[in-house]
Amino acid sequence: MVLSYELGCKKLDKTDAAPGCTAAPVVSAGDDITATGQTTVTLHGTTSAKTGTWSIIEGEGGKITVGATVTFTGLSKNTYKLRFSSQNDCGTATDDVIVTLNADCGPDQTVAQMAANMHWIEQSCFRINAGPYKIYTDPLAIKTKDTADIVVITHAHGDHFSPDDLDKVVGPNTILIAPADINYAGKGGPRIVLTPGQQYTALNCVSIKAVPAYNINKTQFHPKSNNWVGYLITVNGITIYHAGDTERIPEMKTFTCDIALLPLGQTYTFDSVNDAVEAAKDVHAKLAIPMHFGLYEGTAADAVTFKNKLNETIPVIIKTKE
Repeated sequence: MVLSYELGCKKLDKTDAAPGCTAAPVVSAGDDITATGQTTVTLHGTTSAKTGTWSIIEGEGGKITVGATVTFTGLSKNTYKLRFSSQNDCGTATDDVIVTLNADCGPDQTVAQMAANMHWIEQSCFRINAGPYKIYTDPLAIKTKDTADIVVITHAHGDHFSPDDLDKVVGPNTILIAPADINYAGKGGPRIVLTPGQQYTALNCVSIKAVPAYNINKTQFHPKSNNWVGYLITVNGITIYHAGDTERIPEMKTFTCDIALLPLGQTYTFDSVNDAVEAAKDVHAKLAIPMHFGLYEGTAADAVTFKNKLNETIPVIIKTKE
């Protein structure tokens, strides 16, 4: 007969034991491991018995090597669960460790280099290729299945939160960052809820801070009480401000960015193109890219007006939809 029971974080399997047996071994798989820029790590399992063995419980493409030390080699941008087991005459004990292998963050980029790696798809949806990482904002109108490392969602309106489009970019390790009312049932990696002012560092490389996004005048569309957000995304030395759906709000004067992604609304977002112009100045952007026009509000002509009004102060790139 085998009895399984929990003792702290250790799972013990106690068999019919030899006379005088008191307990299964005491084991430890060591602390969880997060490695950036490397794919091989050393494992530090200990046991009160003579020997122990390692096995891979979750994750594909990994290998355990036993030599002078025990090492694990996996695939970059993947997370694994490994189990250390040990046995004596009284039974078997196990302990697990999580190994996270992050890619190297990559070198710092110039504003122009980062802007060239930002691809506008529709509305507020961008694909940002930042070093080894792929970041999607408000996925919408996704034509080709892809796998994002990080997805950020600003709010729950259908042109910003589209479960069908999320299904096309979310993989098993994708980090999804969104307000609390984003109820996505798809299978991905960690789900992070941020409210205005909160910050999260993803993959030891990408800093993401939620900032307010709301209407002052058209409060029926994006009330401040909803705690919907824009984001400051800092990666490879560049800070990108994704405004979400917002009017020109006082909080914009409290932070700075290198690249500002601003909606050209007039119906649901900014009251005028000039408000978007002033918002770019509020956040001290070094470069501005208009978004959220040409579908439900705003026109291509508005984008040209936005560029012309900022021509003497802040460069503007008008992206073509992909």
